[in-house]
Amino acid sequence: MKLALIALVSCLALSVKSATFVKSIGLPDGASSPDALLPYSQYASMPALDVQSFDLICRTPDMSAAVKKPLSVAAGGKVRLTWDAEAKSPYSGDDPVGPCTFWLAPVSSKGKGKVWSKIGQYKYLGDDSAANWCSAFIQTSGNHYDLDIPKDIAPGKYYLRSELIDLEGARVTSNYKDYTAGPRFHSNCAVLDITGTGTAALKSPISIMEAYKPYYKAVFFSKDTKNSQFVMPGGELPYAIVAPVAP
Repeated sequence: MKLALIALVSCLALSVKSATFVKSIGLPDGASSPDALLPYSQYASMPALDVQSFDLICRTPDMSAAVKKPLSVAAGGKVRLTWDAEAKSPYSGDDPVGPCTFWLAPVSSKGKGKVWSKIGQYKYLGDDSAANWCSAFIQTSGNHYDLDIPKDIAPGKYYLRSELIDLEGARVTSNYKDYTAGPRFHSNCAVLDITGTGTAALKSPISIMEAYKPYYKAVFFSKDTKNSQFVMPGGELPYAIVAPVAP
């Protein structure tokens, strides 16, 4: 009984320490639309830990789950992701520390295979201070992140995958199955109905399940290492980066 209680307390401590998830999505100048989000397989605050698990993609076991109302956005426009209030807490060593990545994939793919194109990422700005990671930007921008949608993309329904990689508990290791040593992946997915007259397919699509394999040593690095030594997972960004601005 005592061991079970200790395990429960430890689990709760983990979820509080790195609780961060997208609670709604919308347009910068319009109302948010939480109904566009895919449901989570577990508690929304629980991250994916295994880079070989399907949960890494969207933290949901069913990519075909229908959302109540996809978010309509024009190609070349912006969507606003809003994280939970926990991400707004004053920055400390216990808050999530790490970069963000953003991806698109056709809904028809159900997220499987080489269908994900990285459309944005935020590592850190300025020097090697931890306060310049994407996690800190979110915390100091009212929990929001405004993301640009490619302007030439063909219309249709797409999954938007956002991910905050929490490096707070990460340390250098060569064993990716040592979950206690690894980062915590806070991935979230929503369905977008992208409109417009574009005709372009997504650029350089890859498999999320394969995206981290070449970068194990980069992702599983010590948070005390200089930020400049961190390599963003998923390879090169095929779209031009637009620096985010706090709302």
